[in-house]
Amino acid sequence: MTNTYITNATWALTGEKIDLRMGHGDEPITIHRDGIALPGISKVTPAGEMQVPAGARQINAEGKILLPALFDLHATINIDGHSKRESIYRAGQAANRGGVWGMLVMPSRGFVFDNAATLDSFDDAVSQRSLATMVPAGCITEGMKGEQQAPYNTLAARGVTILSDSGNMPASLLMLHRAMKYAAEMELTFAIRGDVPCLSHNTYMHPSSTSYLLGLHGTPACAEEIGIETIIRLAKDAGVRLHVQTVSTAEGVEIIRRAKAAGMKGLTAEVALHHLLYTHENVGDYDTTFKTVPPLRESSDCAALLAGVKDGTIDCIVTDHTPCLPFAKKQDFVSAPQGMVGLDTFLPAIYTHLVKPGKLSWAEVVRACCTAPVDIVNPYDREEDVPVAAPLLLFSPDEQQLITADSLSCGTTNNPMLGSTLSGTVTLPINR
Repeated sequence: MTNTYITNATWALTGEKIDLRMGHGDEPITIHRDGIALPGISKVTPAGEMQVPAGARQINAEGKILLPALFDLHATINIDGHSKRESIYRAGQAANRGGVWGMLVMPSRGFVFDNAATLDSFDDAVSQRSLATMVPAGCITEGMKGEQQAPYNTLAARGVTILSDSGNMPASLLMLHRAMKYAAEMELTFAIRGDVPCLSHNTYMHPSSTSYLLGLHGTPACAEEIGIETIIRLAKDAGVRLHVQTVSTAEGVEIIRRAKAAGMKGLTAEVALHHLLYTHENVGDYDTTFKTVPPLRESSDCAALLAGVKDGTIDCIVTDHTPCLPFAKKQDFVSAPQGMVGLDTFLPAIYTHLVKPGKLSWAEVVRACCTAPVDIVNPYDREEDVPVAAPLLLFSPDEQQLITADSLSCGTTNNPMLGSTLSGTVTLPINR
């Protein structure tokens, strides 16, 4: 097989125009703890200076952006009542379309990652059916019921590095604190969403003028903020790494910023893309597409979250991909399930709404959506510190795509960008 030459590509991290020889097949790049390296297998020269042999396979990337594929640190792929293997297949397709090479898969009713058999079955199905790498997050508690600690030694032996009950806070803080101490000895990371369940129970959106007009009980911001303070204090005392999931409030960002400034080690955080782009006003007239947990907040919260991404307080941008069947989302707002899907549109949406308007640079996107997530999930041998291999992708910023039900690979349509036009298309893997 001949080498593949990519010419006239713009390298996202520096803005340089380069040529590179990819070698045989779809060669990966390496992601180290200190960033990204184009390895020796790829010869890189300034654009126009590389001699391409006659007859070699050449991709003219004029006008295209070359960047590492993204890693999504928060995705749920199971749809209740549908084949688990089908959801693996569709989620892999969606990820491929959205520029995502790998994802951390949250436990769900279909994939309760609290035992070796489920993990082995999942890994086997992924190897057979998924275009994307899927890393399972082990359960914090058995069956995600919030009562009994899951067998962490068994999960760690199967390669699990992150524990989560899909963001939910266990019912017993005493159990959680003891579990954190136990997990710290195995260098596991807890991924939890800040919440005080007694404050957020039977609430459906952000308390605001919109919730007042619609007659819906609001989820107070303090429920999330008190929850974040609580899990940070527990994790600090236990000495365990903590990843705060789906931060949605300005004060939540400040709490994390203060903890990091005070020197807390092993603390990371994420924001879902929809919390950067939408507010409670998008709920409009009971539009269940915009029903999320945590709920969409104020525009001031969006601005604070974006600032947190830019200064590194918020480490990652995630999809919080949550597929819901159309008939379920057509129920009344109180009964409808929460969640959006975002794998199909992840990179084009980031480009259209954040990069193109100048709110984020490409380097900031790579940090928040590639290097930082990989470093957190760390799906490789910690003793040897083997770099993670990830594919490169080409992004065509000038191409437009209309998002329709037929264009979504994930199998559901609860995507807020349905019917809109996004800028940019993805080629992943690059040799297609």
